[in-house]
Amino acid sequence: MCSPSETITPVKVSDCETNYDSSASWTTTLKYVLSAAFLSVSVLEFSLWFPFVLPGLTSAAAKTYIPAFFVYDDEHTKFDNTPWTYNTDYLLTIVMSILAIQCILARSDNDQKNQRSLRLRLYSASLLICYAISTLAGAWAHQHFLSVESLNTSRFRMFWFVCVGNVSFASCYMGLIGREVQRHFGVSGAMHMGPWWFWPAYGCYMSLTCGLGYISFKRPACDIFIAGCTQFPTTFYCLAALGIRKWPQQNSKKVAVGKETSIELVSPMYRAMYYIGFISNAPLLPVYPILVQYTDMTLGGVNTFLHTWLLLAWGMQGISLVHLCKAVSNGERRVGAATEKHQYSGGPALIYSIIMAPLALMVADYARISFS
Repeated sequence: MCSPSETITPVKVSDCETNYDSSASWTTTLKYVLSAAFLSVSVLEFSLWFPFVLPGLTSAAAKTYIPAFFVYDDEHTKFDNTPWTYNTDYLLTIVMSILAIQCILARSDNDQKNQRSLRLRLYSASLLICYAISTLAGAWAHQHFLSVESLNTSRFRMFWFVCVGNVSFASCYMGLIGREVQRHFGVSGAMHMGPWWFWPAYGCYMSLTCGLGYISFKRPACDIFIAGCTQFPTTFYCLAALGIRKWPQQNSKKVAVGKETSIELVSPMYRAMYYIGFISNAPLLPVYPILVQYTDMTLGGVNTFLHTWLLLAWGMQGISLVHLCKAVSNGERRVGAATEKHQYSGGPALIYSIIMAPLALMVADYARISFS
């Protein structure tokens, strides 16, 4: 027994716990920093390698993707200045801007729900604004830089960096959209969200390499396709965030009108538009060298075709994102999310496999060349 005069010194465990938590936090941060660095460097290398190994397109790619580092010449440089090219770019700017505004305005009368949807609305609008700024700078460049000499100026380099750099940086907002889609619609625990800065760091790296000239070709349009290729990890991240779950049947809902969760408010038609919109740009990478090397289409015709494709793909992205923003703004917060984790327990393994498989193919090809 202790006498009344004795005092018991409490055992301080908080400092130990704080040191342990701090150590764990630094370890986790370092892990994500190294992951972001590895992913950024390897995906850029993959994007510069991939066009040259597509079956049947090696020769066309070699003639099309000629590195420039912002130095252009009369022999290889092709840059179209016809109205069909820059007017369709201006059209894309207008449509993307309208969709971005609609994402911002996808609110309800409930301030609490609007606050919950704010990040998804801002990230979605930012992605579409990236598209709009890119096409606006591209349209201006196509309309006003009319000679090879004008392409070799710092003014063109600035405009073209804005054009291609925004496509490169769009991966930042795609990744952040994937995080929010996972938060509101994904299966709990099925996808790793990571820290908020992971995808901005990835996007900044891609934009930096673009500005330094690593994504620069004699045909400036090629820059866009390589920049688009760097989006493949965030594209599949967005697709997996919405796709890895069992969706409630629309015709079997027994929830009172106005009491639906955000998940129950997502229409199958808009889900399909989301999937198609995010994946449908992939065919453009092999299509472009085919059109410019193996057809008689003019550059203006090729660009008009590609811009029409982009209008459909980006348009479906924008329309589906507006729908998802409205679903979060109008839906109730879901409950019992922990019970969903058994729907798809292999979610992280699936997305990691999808992202790592192309990189493994690149390493295998480099190894084959080195040892042959």
